[in-house]
Amino acid sequence: MRPTFMGFETAKTSIFVNQKSIDIVGNNLANLDTNGYTRQRVDRLSVVVASSSGRVSQNRIGLMGQGVEALGVSQLRDSYLDQRFREEYGNTAYHNEATDILKDIQSVFDDGNDVSSLTGLTDAMEKIFDSIQDFAQDPTSSTTANIVMSAFSNMTQVLNQLDSKLQNVLEQQASDMKVTTDRVNQLLQQVAQLNKTIADQDMSLITGTETYQPNELLDERNLILDELAGYGDIQVTQKADGSVDVMMGGMLAVSGDSFNSLNYVQNTDGTVALTWRNGGENVQFSSGALKADLEFINGRGSNVQSKNETPQKGIPYYRDKINTYANAMAYVVNHSIPEWDQATGKPAVDAQGNVIYKTLLAAKQENGKTNNSVSVTAGNITISDEWRNGGGDYFIANKNEADPKYAQSIVTNLTQNDFTFKSFGESFTGTFEEFATDMVSTLGSDISYQQNRAEATSTVTNDFLGRRDQVSGVSRDEETANLLQYQKSFEAAARVMNVMDELLDVIINQMGL
Repeated sequence: MRPTFMGFETAKTSIFVNQKSIDIVGNNLANLDTNGYTRQRVDRLSVVVASSSGRVSQNRIGLMGQGVEALGVSQLRDSYLDQRFREEYGNTAYHNEATDILKDIQSVFDDGNDVSSLTGLTDAMEKIFDSIQDFAQDPTSSTTANIVMSAFSNMTQVLNQLDSKLQNVLEQQASDMKVTTDRVNQLLQQVAQLNKTIADQDMSLITGTETYQPNELLDERNLILDELAGYGDIQVTQKADGSVDVMMGGMLAVSGDSFNSLNYVQNTDGTVALTWRNGGENVQFSSGALKADLEFINGRGSNVQSKNETPQKGIPYYRDKINTYANAMAYVVNHSIPEWDQATGKPAVDAQGNVIYKTLLAAKQENGKTNNSVSVTAGNITISDEWRNGGGDYFIANKNEADPKYAQSIVTNLTQNDFTFKSFGESFTGTFEEFATDMVSTLGSDISYQQNRAEATSTVTNDFLGRRDQVSGVSRDEETANLLQYQKSFEAAARVMNVMDELLDVIINQMGL
């Protein structure tokens, strides 16, 4: 018989702790499919035998075995797996975002399904070819010459449209990036608020023997941290009061209940940047969707013009490419049809003896007029005022001679002869079709690379997620086994109490008679 009802106390602590364990198992099973839920457990400790009341510590064997104590309800998490998952998740998010931006660029040139397609430019070039072939049958006809002008007008509209669509992609991506920046700031603020709430609750004791951590708040904070890792690289440091410090992009973004935030900046040169509101330093991400946004919205390729631009082949890079295409076309066309000297019956020449050519394509200004001295781009290329005002006759070199060689030279130079395209730090020699095909093939290769990298990093990310779930996730079989174990322990403790009650009943109520 245990002295002074110690047996009752031992059984009572076992019943209480096992009942709490059964409750937590039930809570785990109830949250089996809850997003972000972390498996919980009751932390137990044998009741300590107090020996510090006397001046000399004693080995009080007689007081040992007083039962079990519940210290609190903890979570099963592995900080290493959390960090590794978030690192790989950031890499996956980077490649996915890069793929999306490049696919938006690809959709400008066609429907995005065929990486080798460039329907708009190809069709426009075929119309030019057909119209000049028709003109060659009657090289003094104003009617067929007007058809040639219409074909070139169609080509300039295609180039204008490509530039406009790329500008729309740039503006849309910049707008999406601003929304993402606002979301990151919101998440950083939420982490700071949760830090304060968790720290306040973590320091408070609930009456009795149990200390509870705010596990649901910890789950909410971990979900936010996982989402943050997709936008930029983060490092999380746990503090003694339950709060966390969050480093993001190498800067302290959250410390306790205070937080820094991102500032979205749109520069005058069309590039975008992110700075920290406190300090003003530029954000330097090593992974995440925001890093991809910065690199591909500002990506100019091999010829970076300013510190705001990046060497990735992004939206500015492909705008440069179509600008090069448009400028080269204007050069070829504007060096094909000569001014005619009626006095000599030959092409007109300047003082240095150079042939004077007619300006067929030019840069359109804001006032609607063309300026022959302004560099031609895909955005401003158009039929020159001289050609538009002169009509078909302006295209004809000599009305008195039915010679199609000048017009046919345009076709030869555009479709057969090699041309050296110089595009902002890059040089390509080939036909216009080969240049366009190379441009779209490069885009297709970049998309394929980013997709492959996204798949590879996603595999690693899912592996770490699976390993983390093995630790933190709820296993129905394991929880069921625990439930049976706690239930048997509960029943055993209850049985001990019943037996002791029966023994005391005999001693007190029967032996004393």
